[in-house]
Amino acid sequence: MPIVAPTSIPPARHYIGGLFEDSESGATLDVINPATEAITARAARGDARDVERAVRAARESFEDGAWSRGRPSFRREVLFRVADLIERRSDEIVTVQVAEMGEPVGPPSDGPDFYVARSAQNFRFFAEEQELVGNQSFNRDDTLVTYTMLDPVGVYALITPWNGPLMLSTWKMAPCLAYGNSAVHKPSELAPLSMPILCEIFEEAGLPAGVYNVVHGFGAEAGGALVEHPDVCGISFTGSPATARDISQRVASSLKRTSFELGGKSANIIFADADLDRAVPEAAAAIFGTSGQSCVAGSRILVQQPIYDEFLERFEAEAATWKAGDPFDPGTRLGPLVSKGQYDRVMDYLDLARKEGRILFGGDRPDDLGTGYFIAPTAVVDVENDARICQEEIFGPVAAVMPFDDADHALRLANDSVYGLAGYIWTGSQQTAHDVAHRLETAMIWINSGFSRDLRQPFGGMKGSGHGREGGGYSREFYTETRFASFPLTPRRRH
Repeated sequence: MPIVAPTSIPPARHYIGGLFEDSESGATLDVINPATEAITARAARGDARDVERAVRAARESFEDGAWSRGRPSFRREVLFRVADLIERRSDEIVTVQVAEMGEPVGPPSDGPDFYVARSAQNFRFFAEEQELVGNQSFNRDDTLVTYTMLDPVGVYALITPWNGPLMLSTWKMAPCLAYGNSAVHKPSELAPLSMPILCEIFEEAGLPAGVYNVVHGFGAEAGGALVEHPDVCGISFTGSPATARDISQRVASSLKRTSFELGGKSANIIFADADLDRAVPEAAAAIFGTSGQSCVAGSRILVQQPIYDEFLERFEAEAATWKAGDPFDPGTRLGPLVSKGQYDRVMDYLDLARKEGRILFGGDRPDDLGTGYFIAPTAVVDVENDARICQEEIFGPVAAVMPFDDADHALRLANDSVYGLAGYIWTGSQQTAHDVAHRLETAMIWINSGFSRDLRQPFGGMKGSGHGREGGGYSREFYTETRFASFPLTPRRRH
């Protein structure tokens, strides 16, 4: 059945020690529906006092040991129940997230929403991974035996963005919790409303109180206090490079573990021998999906000269299918930007684009939408790669399209960036794909494919797009401490 807009949404309160709590100060913040520009709900506005309570609860739960020293099979059972409950409440989660950040619901389906299903899979994957991983042992000449032990580390700060709020949050919390840690989560103040549902799910699934805690609020008031807290052992952050630099400075003297997944200005390289029937729709999805508000957006489209004009024609026709409008309408493909601030920022870049290049299509609010933070799918051409719109992350449905001559030329353009998060290569030649992938200065590369996930992949960025990797064994390394115990043996007698 179709998902409909909610009549009201409960406020998002902090979740501390298994209880929903108001801020110590009593302060709240407004959560705005970006499609209507109206207040959709309110959330608690936390500060250092709320952070202190949450970290204390997390620390006490970790030291209690019911979770941190619990059997791996117990943790798997609880987290599998979490996954089942997430899927069971799919429509409710989608309804809230659409109202807070505007991602369209899409056509009706028989099963859980795609992003909800991915959230559930995050828990199932890491619940199994932590149980099956095992330890290692070493025998040195029958004189010394060593075995390793993987232990949870302590209390982690998880700081997550507003684009895909539940899915990107579970991507961090699933491995953090699966390996036995406790967590204090600060979701984005722009999209906090699905977190209370998740807290209810954790409680129903049997997660011990205090293992997972939430403090809502702004970074300056709650985030800074959280990352600086002496009982926080590590920070996993997804967001802007500027915030990551601030976090780094705050924790530099404490040697906390950090994992930063930051922005991108990813190149989508389309060679003349590419299958345009596949490449064009995927190129559109890579920049217009989530209204361009994705860290892995293919925002620089590089097209080989012989097919450049054909690509532009087909790309414009494809963009016309991205209908903007009410996110609760199943026919809508393009939702609004998340906030007035983000809308104004992208509009400023479009003004700049008119000076640095030429807007081929789009470039403004859709004609039939007078309310909401909507921007039409946009392509900018006749622009140089050193232009600001080609070098800075816009985070909107705006693609810069540039021609290239050969693979060397494409790589010069693609690698001329402070970012190094994602990259896309479209070609019919295996040799070209292999060569370009090895020389492309980015951490995640998809060949003849749009964005697709395997939870074992090393997800993260290089250069200005962050450091650290999450996913599979990479998450295990970040969220565990590896120790060893060693004991001597009496050598076997030789015959």
